[in-house]
Amino acid sequence: MNIVIAIIYWFLLVISVFTLIFSLPGTFFIVIFNLLYQLIDPVAGINWRLVLWLLLISICLELLEFIITAWSSKRYGASNQGTAAAIAGSIIGAVIGTGIFPMLGSLLGAFAGAFIGAFAIDLIRSGDTKRAYQAGIGALTGSVGGKMIKIIGAIGMLVLIGYNIG
Repeated sequence: MNIVIAIIYWFLLVISVFTLIFSLPGTFFIVIFNLLYQLIDPVAGINWRLVLWLLLISICLELLEFIITAWSSKRYGASNQGTAAAIAGSIIGAVIGTGIFPMLGSLLGAFAGAFIGAFAIDLIRSGDTKRAYQAGIGALTGSVGGKMIKIIGAIGMLVLIGYNIG
């Protein structure tokens, strides 16, 4: 029975990484599945300290995704308001994208929302289409980069889990 639980556990962990592509909280799914696995099979090498580390890593990865979006949009010339709009647009775009085209729509919506948020606000503020476009590109680039960092971090979480179990 333990081998069946272990196979299901690892399958769920890998699926959790893939959920990040669809703007779902995959890193937090990893934490939840480890918590459940620790409760089901405490001798598996998953302890409370590891679960807390995974939670801390998850929180840091979520924050890092937003920080990278903000940094990139600022680097490309977005105003403070444009940067905030890029982050808000990313969240709103993911929600709207999910409603329009489930699964992949959340990813595309988040990217489009980041671009549109920074572009629209900086266009309104400056009236300069070129500057607003640059801000939007920066927000889009940061959003994609942040998502990639989060996926790499989630894979790192799986390596950490494997190291602790093995």
